[in-house]
Amino acid sequence: MRDQLKKTKRTLRAWLIKGLVSMMTRLEVRAVPKLKRLLLKVFPLIFSKEIQRARELLPAEFADRKDAIIAGMAENQVMTLLEVFFYEKLLAADPEFVQIEGRENIEEALAGKRGIIILSGHFGNWEVMGYTLTKMGIPMHVMARAQAVDQMTAFMNSFREKRGEIVIMDNTIPAALKLLSQNKTVGLLADLNARERGYQVRFFGRAASFYSAPVLLALRSRAPLIPSFAERQKNGRLLLRFEKPVEFDRSASMCSNIQRYVDRYEAAYRRRPDLWCWFHERYEFAGLGRTG
Repeated sequence: MRDQLKKTKRTLRAWLIKGLVSMMTRLEVRAVPKLKRLLLKVFPLIFSKEIQRARELLPAEFADRKDAIIAGMAENQVMTLLEVFFYEKLLAADPEFVQIEGRENIEEALAGKRGIIILSGHFGNWEVMGYTLTKMGIPMHVMARAQAVDQMTAFMNSFREKRGEIVIMDNTIPAALKLLSQNKTVGLLADLNARERGYQVRFFGRAASFYSAPVLLALRSRAPLIPSFAERQKNGRLLLRFEKPVEFDRSASMCSNIQRYVDRYEAAYRRRPDLWCWFHERYEFAGLGRTG
């Protein structure tokens, strides 16, 4: 009964969001700052539990900046949604809205003709990463998982598909390997809690369970895995950072190789802690992860 009630609430929330977005996107781009202020007032009311969880999960090293980081996280979440909804209008108003650093890493990967694995996270505006690569002539095939309710899954995928991305929802690993063998580009986010499906590694000094998918894809396909992060700048623009590929060791344990990409996540999140979704429960049931 409780699970059914939760699902009903989430379904109603999904329909409400769709209705609000339909009304908002009829507005001109100049309405974005006002919408931002309005949503920042509503955000703490709707996500009070998530904000409290974020405060509890924030590492001790950020204690002196906790309030600023949590406030920045809320602002980033709001702006990420608005940028998804107003993407074309924002680009039309400012052609330099999205800037790129590390383009040479993408070009070198393309030259290798083994496909590319774009590894991003719930950081900055991860959605715009895929839109931009597709716009650059590098069509993105994104590995996605279902939202809590089907309506929200279809809703978010509609924006990705409208901007040229191809969403992979089923048999994701085999499908991705096939695409990489055809010299395609595959994108995934692997910073959520993998629980019993993952392996235990260190993340900000604590044990956490992370997925093996990035390592499996890279080792089996020999495609370069490029950590990629869309950082929000003070001027409101987005800076896409394409880093050098992660180097995995075929003779090392899975935990050791997973740690290599997790270290890249940690470095990016430490550089801009206000841009990561700290309310994701990263450590719960970490002991379920494998240790081999």
